[in-house]
Amino acid sequence: MKALAGSSARARCRAILCILATLAAGCGGPESTSTRLNIALAVFPAEAARYRSFVADFESRHRVRINIIAQGYGDILQAMRVQAGARGNLDLVELDLAMLAEAHNYAQPIDDQVSAPERALFTNAAWAAAQSGGHLYFVPHRLMWQAMIYNRQKVPTPPSTWDELAQFARNNPGKLAIKAARYEGAVCDALAFVWSAGGDECHPESPASLRAFDFFKSIAPNLNNESAVFREMSVLEAQARGSVWIHFNWPFAIDYLHDKGLAPEVDLSAPIPAGPAGRATPLGGGYLAIPRFAPHTKLASEFIQYLLTSEAQARLSEKMGWYGSVPPAPGSEDARLYAGYSAMRPYVRARPAIECYADLSDDWRRAIRAVLVDDRTAAQAVGDAFGNRRGGSRCDCAEMR
Repeated sequence: MKALAGSSARARCRAILCILATLAAGCGGPESTSTRLNIALAVFPAEAARYRSFVADFESRHRVRINIIAQGYGDILQAMRVQAGARGNLDLVELDLAMLAEAHNYAQPIDDQVSAPERALFTNAAWAAAQSGGHLYFVPHRLMWQAMIYNRQKVPTPPSTWDELAQFARNNPGKLAIKAARYEGAVCDALAFVWSAGGDECHPESPASLRAFDFFKSIAPNLNNESAVFREMSVLEAQARGSVWIHFNWPFAIDYLHDKGLAPEVDLSAPIPAGPAGRATPLGGGYLAIPRFAPHTKLASEFIQYLLTSEAQARLSEKMGWYGSVPPAPGSEDARLYAGYSAMRPYVRARPAIECYADLSDDWRRAIRAVLVDDRTAAQAVGDAFGNRRGGSRCDCAEMR
């Protein structure tokens, strides 16, 4: 079995290198004579087709063919590593927010390519995450954040504070859900509450952070029983079935419910309930970078500038169904559907862009599950999950910031 696993890993690596790092050369196929801009995006095939439609205008203006390479974020990052060590053929790549701390080592700085009006398209938190060492390496591509999804027929007035949310949970056992599976989504759900308590992801043992854990402890007995395994799609499907009346999710959730005829008739979005220090929501989404040794750096820069206009952002949102940079038109159906997301826009915060974030995230997941699933106290959960940082064996994000 070990030999088979090793063979599979080597095959996967060869596929990544062939598909991503040397794609313009066709992995040994005939060489094209036309200019081709290779863009690696973390999209599904159907989304790739819609994106090709979006870029048709750029192709026409610049007499270029854009080749969309649909891959996962992990494979794209690996291809960047390879290209940074030896010339490759990727011109632009999309990366997950959590990867930016490492990926800037393989990207070209683009400080002179983004003007003040272009920065106004996205929040300060979004641009802060795109920088490292005082230089800009990334541009926001599709940004999103979480809001509360609620069943307006069962919950005519959605809870707006922690106290109201806790009261809802007590009055309606099993109808509130939190994504507590062992993955990053659990951290995103939790940090919204930690931040709104005045806490900090780098100081889980602080009184404010512990206040959020105490709140989790108070609502845990009344959460939906499947919260321990819920992820974005599974909790959304539970909302669509009516077995969950309130949960927290990304904008795609409203689009999904709308397509099923459930939004706005049954489900809508609302702001995440405010805690002792106000509201907060985690920033998510993808960023674009120009890899080192990109064969068409000038053309890649022109594509970035093409994206950074209100008109292009509006068309991108319309073509792809991505809510983020451009709010819906006032009075439109989308304005009603995404009202919760629009209300949360001023409260968006980014997770720390540090190279050991994977370790930090793992600690947070363990602490969250300890309270919500394993019935541990806040102090016990935090002590068990983060105590080993004192020995220097794990990520200390306060020190790395």
